[in-house]
Amino acid sequence: MREDKVKVIIDCDTGIDDMISFALSLASDKLDVIGVTTVAGNQSVDKTTFNTLNALEIMGRTEIPLAQGESHPLERPLEDAGYIHGETGLGTYCFEQPTEKKPVEEKASDFIYKKLMESDEKVAIMALAPLTNIAKLLMEHEDCKGKIDKIVFMGGSIRTGNPTPVSTFNVLADPEAARLVMQSGVPFYMCPLDTTKELYFTDEDIEEIGKIKNPVAQMNYQLCSFYNATVNESNNAKARFKGLCVHDLCTAAYLTNPECFTGVKYYADVETQGELTTGMTVIDYENIMQKTEEERNIVYLDSVNRERIMEEYFRALRSYTK
Repeated sequence: MREDKVKVIIDCDTGIDDMISFALSLASDKLDVIGVTTVAGNQSVDKTTFNTLNALEIMGRTEIPLAQGESHPLERPLEDAGYIHGETGLGTYCFEQPTEKKPVEEKASDFIYKKLMESDEKVAIMALAPLTNIAKLLMEHEDCKGKIDKIVFMGGSIRTGNPTPVSTFNVLADPEAARLVMQSGVPFYMCPLDTTKELYFTDEDIEEIGKIKNPVAQMNYQLCSFYNATVNESNNAKARFKGLCVHDLCTAAYLTNPECFTGVKYYADVETQGELTTGMTVIDYENIMQKTEEERNIVYLDSVNRERIMEEYFRALRSYTK
């Protein structure tokens, strides 16, 4: 067993790309996943919790405790992404034998706090979802900030948006939470759309996944096939992207293989009241505000070595047994 594993808590809203990312993060010998929390986002929190519990079952990681989190954003009604991820959050995929594993009794924010304070070392948070749980944690337990190594968040962008022209889903779903967390002083690493779109699956990649004959790979193949169809229909993806963007996989890969990324510090904020721009991450790309290095509050991950991450992903997929 590796002695230098990174301690991680995964906060997710398991839909399709969350599930695909788990194939990498839950197989990695570089991560010590000490807990998982769920939140409403891609689907309702009950559905994302069910999906995540079953992910832990099918990937052989039922020892990892899971806490269910917030069912709604801080100040807004929930607007999920069922139009992309389907009614269950996982397209047409169904678990043959649903797990008997249950969430712990604590709510997510209290669970994360407990895990942070119990740890002898700082813990990274892999944030694959709207930041509602993490905002609640920081609002209710401000003394935990020093125990968080970094928050690595899938969301935000400089140049474009998804699903709106300027906002990404995980920010748009709870912009107040995103703003609070981004401005909290906790080290914040943004894995933005500008970069996640560079980690894509071609049609040939998807067919290669289908050739791997274990339950995790076959699930990934079915999810990718469904996802490919829905994003092309809903997001004009064929005209915008080089292939099927698996956004959460990019974020997980930063924690398993940070050497495959480069990053730059910027000052950033979130628009919460704009008529056309709610959910926009306003990133001072040219330092027009003349912020000092210390005042710049995000590390913006601006490139990814796609070839290396694809090798790691396929290696992880093949590691699962029947």
